[in-house]
Amino acid sequence: MLRVAFEATGSGRWIMATMLERGLDRANGFCLDLALADDRVCGTLQATEARLAAGEVDVIDTDWLSLARCRRDGLAIAAVAPYGAIFGGLVSRRGGPLRTLADLPGSRIGVIHANEKNWLLLRAVCRERHGFDAQDCCLRIDAGSKTRLRQLLQDGAIDAALLFWHQVPAVVADGAFCEICDLVDALQDLGERACPSTFFVLPDALLTDQPALVRGFCRAVATAIAELRRDASAWQRAAGLATHGLDALRAKWMARIGLPWQSGMVPDLARLAQRLAGQSLPPGTFATKFL
Repeated sequence: MLRVAFEATGSGRWIMATMLERGLDRANGFCLDLALADDRVCGTLQATEARLAAGEVDVIDTDWLSLARCRRDGLAIAAVAPYGAIFGGLVSRRGGPLRTLADLPGSRIGVIHANEKNWLLLRAVCRERHGFDAQDCCLRIDAGSKTRLRQLLQDGAIDAALLFWHQVPAVVADGAFCEICDLVDALQDLGERACPSTFFVLPDALLTDQPALVRGFCRAVATAIAELRRDASAWQRAAGLATHGLDALRAKWMARIGLPWQSGMVPDLARLAQRLAGQSLPPGTFATKFL
C-alpha cells in the first residue's frame, strides 16, 4: 500500500483520482490509499508536508523550493516524478489602479507566505524588469491558506493576490477581477524556460527500500497525466467541475502539466532557486534515477 495525501483541489488530487478510477495503481503493482488534507500552513510546512514529516503518509506533492527547505531542515525526502510548472497568477480588481507589474509599488499584495515560489518569482521579475523589489515597495499580507487569500481579495482587504493557478479562472470569470500576470509567462521575462516546479516526493528510506514500488508509482503517474491530457471528459470528472469556466481552466492546466522531463532541467531549477531565493539545492533533492 502507498499512502498519499493531497489538497482537495488541484492537480495532485486529480491525478490520483484518475489513477484510482483507471486502476493504474494495481496495474503497476501497488494499492493507492488517498487521503485529503486542507491548505493551511503549519509552522514552516504545508499541511501535507506536515503529514509526511509525521510519517502518516508516503507521498505528497510540493515544489522544488519547499522540498529543498525540508531537506535543509532534516526531512529526508526527494523528488521522484515531476508533473508540472505549477505557478499561479497575480489578480486584482478590474478597473482599479493596478494594470501592470509596474503599478505595484504602494499596493497591498496578498500571498500564502513569504517563502512561497509565486512571491519569490514576482519579486525577481519586479527587480530585474521594473527596477524595484516588491518586498520593499509593497505591503505583503500573509494569508496562510489559498482559501483565505481568495477571500481577502474578494473582500477588498488587499489590492492584489498571488492566487494559485486553478483559482484564477473562477475568480476572473464574472469580470470583476482580472489577471495582471500569469507567472508561467513571467519565467520567460527572466529568460527561463518553463520546466516542472512541482513534484511527487517520497521519503529517502522508501526510495532505498522499495525501488520497484517507486518505479510503479512513477509509471502510474505518467499514464494518468497522459490520460488527462488526452481525454477532456476524464479531466473534467477528476476535477469535479461544472462546465462554467471549464475551457479557461483546462487551457491553464494544459500549459502547465505534463512538460517533458529532461536531465538538463536539474541545473535549470538549481539556477532558478539561486535566482529566486538565493539558495542552493541540497544534495539528494532530486532522485534522478527515478525521474
